Amino acid sequence: MVYKYDRRVRLKTRRIRIISLGLLGCLIIFSILTTYTNTRGISLLKPGQSGIFYPAKSGGNLSLGPAKTSHPVGSAHQAATGQATPSVSPISPSSLQATDCSLFPPQTPGLANAISPELQKLAQYESVCNGTLAARVSFFVSTPTTTSEALSEADNVATTLKEFASFNVTPLVFIEPVDNNGNNLDLNAYSNGTYDSALDAYFAALKNNGVTDAMMGMWVVLPEGNLPVWSTTNPVIYATDVTKTIQFQKKYFPESQSAILLDSESYAPDASWGDGSYVSFLPYIQNIPKGLIDSFGLQGFPWVAPANQTSNAVYDPKIYLRVDFAAEAARALGITNIWFNTGTFNQMYTQSADETVTLTPTLRQTKLNGVIAQANILQSQGFSVAIHLFAQDKSNTSEATDWSYWKVQPANDANTDVFKAFVYDATKAGIPLWLFDSE
Repeated sequence: MVYKYDRRVRLKTRRIRIISLGLLGCLIIFSILTTYTNTRGISLLKPGQSGIFYPAKSGGNLSLGPAKTSHPVGSAHQAATGQATPSVSPISPSSLQATDCSLFPPQTPGLANAISPELQKLAQYESVCNGTLAARVSFFVSTPTTTSEALSEADNVATTLKEFASFNVTPLVFIEPVDNNGNNLDLNAYSNGTYDSALDAYFAALKNNGVTDAMMGMWVVLPEGNLPVWSTTNPVIYATDVTKTIQFQKKYFPESQSAILLDSESYAPDASWGDGSYVSFLPYIQNIPKGLIDSFGLQGFPWVAPANQTSNAVYDPKIYLRVDFAAEAARALGITNIWFNTGTFNQMYTQSADETVTLTPTLRQTKLNGVIAQANILQSQGFSVAIHLFAQDKSNTSEATDWSYWKVQPANDANTDVFKAFVYDATKAGIPLWLFDSE
């Protein structure tokens, strides 16, 4: 027994020495590799991250872990989630570039007295640039679940569409899968036909209310369908619901336009916020018949963790606006029209002083310059591109984010200058401006 015991001890000791030498060797190799990557400006990705390499920040100090903070829930304006892709913001100019944006026909008379809050707000934007700068202005509607709801909602929406037409403003209508109380619809029930009669009655009622195809503008169906905003992100359910809704729309308004909007970051069914990934949109659009969709919307917003937390920010439009995926999707749908839904925040986490993050106007301008650069890439590939700017102050909502470029009224301050320069640069680049803001 002594011999056997002694032999076991010796074998165990020998194994420990071998393991120790192996670990030491790994540490030496890793140290050499780290030194090399830092000096070469290469960022190493963790398993499961995108296979795209971006330059590392100065010194190679990147936080590669995904952020696990809470995510604001809202409509067609989700900020990026802090997914674990390395991010480097474009180089900021040394100072803010201020430019006059008076490039347009005269302002629209009477906008400030409109009933629709989006048109009231548009009057301010027109005063800033002294002209009719927005090619489209958006507003949001719910999805009727019963025939009675459909008739009531159609009356209200028809009134808005007619007012837009009276001011010669082209609408972009986001029809969200929520009822008139803001509750999410069951998208599985949606695909099984539960709301078919209500949808048919809704578009029929719009027609009966005197709405024309031109008044309808463009409708965005089930926006952000690849984000965990609604009841599921299942691509098959998404495609079914989108297809049936647009078919009802074009049954009554065959010359009206339709669009879909997907975020650059997709979420598998039942995934939680922060667990998204940058992958192809093809699963979401491959079952949508060609000829049904007129325009593809790509959503992407900058994101940063609260000021009292450490996390990797998503600040670069090359990351949060994946034009390669958008181009692939548009080609698969057989269309050449792509638009961005994006913006830059002035402040995030506005309801907690310890958490509030404020962007400098120069950094906001840098991001918008990056957005235009992404649009230029698509233009060079033969696509027509527009930018829908989400610019509402949502500081007092659960989102706690200020996307605006002024508070109550336009002011001669740096953030207003950011907007003016963006409008000027986008117009010069041949990129139409679409807008959402509301009083």
